[in-house]
Amino acid sequence: MMQPTTAAFGIWSGGHFMHFGADVGSDRLESLVRYAYEKGIRTFMTADVYGQGEADELLGRALSDFDRDSYCLVGAIGHDYYNGTREAERGYPRFTDARLRAEEEYGDYIEMAVDRSLERLGQDRFDLLLLHNPDTTGYAHQGVWDGLARVRDTGRTDLLGVAPGPANGFTLDVIDCFEKHGSVIDWAMIILNPLEPWPGGLCLDAAVKNDIKVIARVVDYGGIFHDDLRPGTRLPRSDHRAFRPAGWIEAAHEKLDPFRKIADSHDLSLLQFACKWDLGQPAVESVVPTLLQEPRANAKSIEQQIDELALVGEKDDLTGAELDEVRRVGDNANCMSLKGASTQYLGDPIGDQWPMTDELREVGKRWGIVPDRDLIYPGDIRDIREKGAPRHGVPQTSTRRLYIQLLAFGDCRDTAALARALEKSDLEAVLYADVNDPFGVALLSIAESPSTLTGTVRNFIASSPFSDLTQKPHLTMTGRTYSSGREAQLDDYLLGKPRRNALNTDWPWAVWYPLRRTGEFSLLPPAEQGKILMEHAMIGRTYGTAGYAHDIRLACHGLDEHDNEFVIGLVGPDLFPLSRIVQEMRKTQQTGKYMDSLGPFFVGEAIWQSPLKK
Repeated sequence: MMQPTTAAFGIWSGGHFMHFGADVGSDRLESLVRYAYEKGIRTFMTADVYGQGEADELLGRALSDFDRDSYCLVGAIGHDYYNGTREAERGYPRFTDARLRAEEEYGDYIEMAVDRSLERLGQDRFDLLLLHNPDTTGYAHQGVWDGLARVRDTGRTDLLGVAPGPANGFTLDVIDCFEKHGSVIDWAMIILNPLEPWPGGLCLDAAVKNDIKVIARVVDYGGIFHDDLRPGTRLPRSDHRAFRPAGWIEAAHEKLDPFRKIADSHDLSLLQFACKWDLGQPAVESVVPTLLQEPRANAKSIEQQIDELALVGEKDDLTGAELDEVRRVGDNANCMSLKGASTQYLGDPIGDQWPMTDELREVGKRWGIVPDRDLIYPGDIRDIREKGAPRHGVPQTSTRRLYIQLLAFGDCRDTAALARALEKSDLEAVLYADVNDPFGVALLSIAESPSTLTGTVRNFIASSPFSDLTQKPHLTMTGRTYSSGREAQLDDYLLGKPRRNALNTDWPWAVWYPLRRTGEFSLLPPAEQGKILMEHAMIGRTYGTAGYAHDIRLACHGLDEHDNEFVIGLVGPDLFPLSRIVQEMRKTQQTGKYMDSLGPFFVGEAIWQSPLKK
């Protein structure tokens, strides 16, 4: 048995099987493997899915002339390209995908995949076998790890490990995996480098506690630490690095000067510096940077990169103070969306992302990791939760909200009959008499589920006495409560305050209207938008403090046939202040300059309100 060595060569280097930099071709990649061996690198890594087995075959040919006991062979299985269909950028499904097999078949698949990979390599065993890019089932399911243990116990690998990916994240999944299956896990492969200490660094203490060693990958940070990727470089869309955010190369270069100073003091290249920083972290004992050929004249060759990598073990270590300073400069916390279990993902579990569970939250507590503080990205477009002001550094979040709908009707001769029908119903609602139509009324319905509006409310108004009325569709307004991120009591703001305002019998008068701002407003810088909105808000706050008027603010993006953005309800004890506040709002920049449409207005007085539920 041979453990992974300090420096390792990954067969994904050279742009042939994974598109990082130029594709050097199969012949040169094979020669690079041999060159790495001759320079003293003694760990070689492959994965069966690369090239659908071709990477195994190439690595097997390249190593065929060398003594098997002189190097560490690392394999990886996980994606089922034998039976699965490639799903665009998501790649082949994991073998634990329920569409492919039942749980009791996991072990058989693992043995088959390992045997096929070894056959292509021309070998009878791995030194280390990694579970490659597992889904949520792969991390946790006992049957998966029993199957891997059986492969080890039958001599087809000496060591076992886990390799999360392909993107960054999976923090609590990995730690949970360590805790549940640490007795059979020897190694883990984690993304870690001086410009990406987060989130991989959060797993390291758990690795130490469970006696698991770590291989750090992406040590080169997309080629930055090869010191050959220049600011202003335009990467082709086919290059995997093109998926990084715009400006990432320039942002990285802004941090390189203090790194160079430390590297120079130890006679290190930037690649060696990055490797040494990784190797100075708890549990990290091996590094496998991606070696890549930039597609331009006079670019650093992969052979030169191998020369640097091969000497890492002979170089001086960084001091504790230097390790800390690098972490401070390179801090990237909360800079990107994370895959794996996430509080910001609420959809169905898929191959590389799934919702956070209570069990994983408990895992986080044991390690001082709060998902909504330590594992979030503020710009994550997957995050459709409502958010309020932070408490103890953690934003309040909620998936609950109210849907509120105003339906207006004409031809009403008996409002008392409508009130009696509502009294017998279980609706949260308000019945208004229309100021502008002596035979007009409106029904305001409040519900947490929109299905209540299309079900219970719909059925109610389809029955007498409401079915005897004539609806006024042009006055229909539908919206949902929403948050701005500043609410001190988020759930109350979303669920309690709108109910209290609408159902308060001391505030019977109401003005309801939709609005849409111009596209120009949306393009203003956030600071300028905030200044304009604050002018509006101060008027509302003044009227509210005085008891003149109180608002119910609803978003209606995509809910309104006229493409309105918001529905506003103004309620109070008298009608005049509601009219006056609309008058005052006309003078603001938002209304005077950036309002595309305002209204139509419904003005009414409540003649029946359901009791406020506790």
